[in-house]
Formats: sequence, structure tokens, C-alpha cells
Amino acid sequence: MQKNSEAADYRISIRSLLLRPSEKKEINVTIDDETARSYGLPCKELPKAEGLFENRAGVLMMTYTLRCVPELVCDRCLSDVNTEITETFSHVIVTETASADNDAEYLLAPDAMLDLGEVVMEDLRLSLPTKILCKPDCKGLCPVCGKNRNTDACTCVPGEQAITVEFA
Repeated sequence: MQKNSEAADYRISIRSLLLRPSEKKEINVTIDDETARSYGLPCKELPKAEGLFENRAGVLMMTYTLRCVPELVCDRCLSDVNTEITETFSHVIVTETASADNDAEYLLAPDAMLDLGEVVMEDLRLSLPTKILCKPDCKGLCPVCGKNRNTDACTCVPGEQAITVEFA
């Protein structure tokens, strides 16, 4: 997904890191709200990445911890879900790969520029659970009356047909 043109620029040069074995550089970046929203992930607490770039014998490694509280909604009852995401990521950064098959294994920075915003937001998206629930035993919404069965009792009969509205 592309950032919009008004979002902050998180591109950094990694050229000096690539050229000097044992070179290190700290990562300490907070992704702004506009950038997070441009990736479809509004957040209650903005994504913050802290870590290190390190040239290990000519191989550039990026290791960081990501902390964030994204604005999520329960898949069953549509309630807000306040779950902090804390994940650690490691990437090998290269300026070229031997074949297209290797692209998935590395972060590619062909011009020795790396977009930290893109890396952090893509890692955040991949770290989200596939099924978002407010609690493991969420009862969801009643398919007949639409009440949240976690908080409200409904008098609907199980198996009763939901009312459908057809539009012409």
C-alpha cells in the first residue's frame, strides 16, 4: 500500500552501514497517525520501533521491537478491541538479490535507501491476528435482532430467521 504524499518521510540512507563492517545505528522511530491511517491501521497508541541496524561481517541486519495499540474491532460483536501489539522483527537488508526467488527472504533497498515507515507498517499488518476477538469466548451479535450477546439478553428463538430487507 502506498503512503499518501502528505505523510511523513521515513526514508533513511543505509549506504554507510553497508560499507563499514561492524557499523551500528540505532532505530528509534514513531510512525505518525497520518501514515498509520494511510496503511489502513489507525492506532490508539502510535507504532513505535526501537532497535538496531548492524553490519555483521558485511551483512546488514535490522532488528527492532515494535509496540502499538491499533484500533481494532471484534470480528464477532463489533466491539472495540484494545490489545497492545509487541513484536520483535529481524530483517536482512540487501541492495540486490541473486534471483527473484530470494526477494521474500530479504528487505531490498536497491538505492541504499530504506523506508522505515513502510517496513514497520507492513510488519505490523503481518503481526495482527487473522481473527480479532474481544475475548476468546465472545458470543457475537444475535443474527435476528442484532444485540450484542455479551452484554444484552435477547428473546429471540435460536434458529429463528433473521429479517432481511431487499432493495429494488
